Amino acid sequence: MFRDRGPYPVLVLQGEHGSAKSTLERVLRMLVDPNGAPLRALPKDPRDLMIAATNSWMVALDNLSHISPWLSDAICRLSTGGGFSTRELYTDDGEAIFDAQRPVIVNGIEELATRADLLDRSIILYLPAISEENRRLEVVFWSEFERARPYILGALLDAVVVALRDADNMVIDKLPRMADFAAWAMAAEAALGLIPGKFMAAYTGNRGDANALVLESSPVAALVQEIVAGGEWMGTATDLLNKLAELADARAQELRSWPKTPRTLSNVLRKLAPNLRAVGVDMNFAPSGGKRVISLGQLGISSSPTSPSTPGLTVAVTQGKRLPRDEGDANNGDDARIPVFPKVGDMGYEEVF
Repeated sequence: MFRDRGPYPVLVLQGEHGSAKSTLERVLRMLVDPNGAPLRALPKDPRDLMIAATNSWMVALDNLSHISPWLSDAICRLSTGGGFSTRELYTDDGEAIFDAQRPVIVNGIEELATRADLLDRSIILYLPAISEENRRLEVVFWSEFERARPYILGALLDAVVVALRDADNMVIDKLPRMADFAAWAMAAEAALGLIPGKFMAAYTGNRGDANALVLESSPVAALVQEIVAGGEWMGTATDLLNKLAELADARAQELRSWPKTPRTLSNVLRKLAPNLRAVGVDMNFAPSGGKRVISLGQLGISSSPTSPSTPGLTVAVTQGKRLPRDEGDANNGDDARIPVFPKVGDMGYEEVF
């Protein structure tokens, strides 16, 4: 969230009542973008969301019960950058244009992000419930936080300094979605006390969980996997819709998300294609004999994504060294050491965490 440019992953905080979702969101907002009203309610339309984004650095939405399709699309635009235009007030032909790229935090009890495009941009954290014996008075917590706040901010800025220096020099063999963000976070690993590759392993695991959530939320995905398990399949969208209807029970076909027409099914499959590919299902759309044919098959990869200990990457910052920028950089070379910064926990504020 301290990065001066996106893309920014959407931070989704989930947990039951009493898991301090709103408190954590407020803490992050106070560290990065202090505001008189740190947490906001659900905006009523994209215009209100864009106005909030243009008047602050971070958009923090509190206690959502769901994320509607329009809000999901709008948050995606904020994550990777996008504009919104509307008629200027008191004019007939005037146009007001809003353009923003911002960090976004949302929290709620239920599964908020279920659409594939939003999940692909999200980091989802499930907060554990806080037992009664571990609860604290808010006045005590906020008093201790204010005392620890400058040290926490200083530690974060130490990490930002290292990330600014090395982010453009990170080398990643397999670029994930939000690759610029991944390179930024990897560049900060040394200042955060993480071994090279630790962030990418965690990020890969989080993306795997998000992918599983997309597939679980779709009544079609499991059936497509069942078809592919029996061998390669080829046919039109109408053929596939009939095949899915044979495999699905009546309850599944009554769901609102069940595709009712071949065109709807094609659209659903196109959105699910990256998620199905991650679990080994290959899908192609191609014209054949004047018809558009869908082919399904196996990619031959593991059906359950895991968090690898060596996530297939080359880290340019290893053992206190960084990749030289160019020959004109007087400070590059093997003697360019990454400084070791003190951890906040060493400063006597462990109780804050």
